[in-house]
Amino acid sequence: MASSIILAGGLNGLLLGGLYAVAALGLSLVFGVMRQINVAHGELLVLSAYLNVSVIQWLGWDPLLAVVVVAPALFVIGYGIQRFLINPVTSMGDDPPLLTAFGLSILLQNAFILVWSADSRTLASSYALKGIEWFGLQIPLVYLISFFLALIILLAFHWWLKTSMTGKAIRAASLDPTTAQTLGMNPQKLYAITYGIAAAICAVGGSLIGMTFSIVPTSGLNWLLKGFVVVILGGLGSMNGTLLAAFLLGMMEGVGGSFVGTGYREMIGYILFLLVLLIRPSGLAGRNYA
Repeated sequence: MASSIILAGGLNGLLLGGLYAVAALGLSLVFGVMRQINVAHGELLVLSAYLNVSVIQWLGWDPLLAVVVVAPALFVIGYGIQRFLINPVTSMGDDPPLLTAFGLSILLQNAFILVWSADSRTLASSYALKGIEWFGLQIPLVYLISFFLALIILLAFHWWLKTSMTGKAIRAASLDPTTAQTLGMNPQKLYAITYGIAAAICAVGGSLIGMTFSIVPTSGLNWLLKGFVVVILGGLGSMNGTLLAAFLLGMMEGVGGSFVGTGYREMIGYILFLLVLLIRPSGLAGRNYA
């Protein structure tokens, strides 16, 4: 009986790691390409969930279908943030972009309260509370969806980054922006595209978060911290490491929660984070920029 509980906790945690991965991929991408810590990342996830709520109210669509509207909107917002707010201050050092993103996160939190109120929200769907039985184990369907979406998004983005002209240009700008500019590329525009893509990925992550957990205007901080743990644990800038770390973190939280209770899941994740960094400070996959 105890072994089945542990197995169920580990499997559910592994699948929940898919949600962690999707929520952290944008954070890893921005750091990998631009070496910037996007402290407004959590607010972009929450913004995605709130926009999804509005699409559901206006059009009556399923939350996952609403992503086709939310993702392009987030790309435009993310592109504008990088192009018009962060790019102009990047030449001033590391602190101005960080402070700009921090100020933006505070503004977004207040905007959430004004537009959607401070009440907690969830994204209702017909399958949000459903599960499937696998070898006698009950698996939430949302966890399974998150797991496969994480794999699909990572593989699709990896393929696009390696094969498309824009993807190759982004990689070149991340490795040597001066040389890229000499070859006729516009690093500032490529950075804005990268931020827009990261924000569009947040549209998926935020929607999954809203389907799985309740959100409030200040929920972004919790998911920013979770994203930091995943990104640093996997290796700064490593997309594959982010995926691996998210799965490992979710599985360890699930197994640990089976022993000590779900109320200690977060603590177990942070303990794992500290242990891995003590053994391998560069993260599981090491540092790998774009």
